[in-house]
Amino acid sequence: MIKKVGKDRLTITMSEDVLSKLDKYIDGDKIRNRSHAIEYIVSHHLGTDVSTCVILAGGSPDQSIKPLLRIKNRPIIAYTIELLRQANIRNIIMVINSDNQDIKKYLGDGSQWKVAITYIEDKSGQGTAVALKLAQQYITGSFLLLYGDVLVNIDLQEFIQYHKALDRVAATLAVTACTNPSHYGVTELQGHYILRLIEKPASYNKSNLVFAGLAICEPQLFDYLLQPEKRSDLTRDILPDLAHRGQIAGYPFSGKWFDVSYPEEYERARQEWI
Repeated sequence: MIKKVGKDRLTITMSEDVLSKLDKYIDGDKIRNRSHAIEYIVSHHLGTDVSTCVILAGGSPDQSIKPLLRIKNRPIIAYTIELLRQANIRNIIMVINSDNQDIKKYLGDGSQWKVAITYIEDKSGQGTAVALKLAQQYITGSFLLLYGDVLVNIDLQEFIQYHKALDRVAATLAVTACTNPSHYGVTELQGHYILRLIEKPASYNKSNLVFAGLAICEPQLFDYLLQPEKRSDLTRDILPDLAHRGQIAGYPFSGKWFDVSYPEEYERARQEWI
């Protein structure tokens, strides 16, 4: 269900020069008219009420170094922190592998990036649901969830606003078209909602939209983690069940996206990232 968001009428006067610049935002799709353009610009300037991001950068020692792979002479995690900071998301909870401290050494406490980073060491390496559960003690409201081996260009504030307009969902997943969906969690959308999520299907031709490793989540998501205890992976165990319950929404986006856990995707990112 979509929430009915109340709006008040506002009359303003602008110079022709400002209006001319404003009109450049109008594309008839994402920005429909001047009123929508003003709302878009003001909301981006004011930011959203989501200020925390959980980054899952643990797993195996090999997997945990993926965020430090370099694209155009910068580690992937540097682009991620920059993306978060631009959206005014400055409280970062990072789950790392207890045997690999390289990310911690590189980022420090985040002060040089004008963010605050809290580290959690995942000593189990059992799965993404287990890793996310470790961050629960630091979560008090809506939060962004991001996989550390993802390099993405997305409008986070628009993504958050999309999620906030929805009602009764535990999470909204960013989904994107992919030429090799069998490598990822494939999603079937109906309207705003994900009806089905299948992790790495051997053969599937109903959709090429995949979970991009990025989500806006509500604290209620923690209620579904590790019940029963063997449900240790988010995209294999938790999210498909929630999709079946009508608890997961999908946000299609077309920005650049790379999962650098695959060598071929890392090479593609090196060529195409700007």
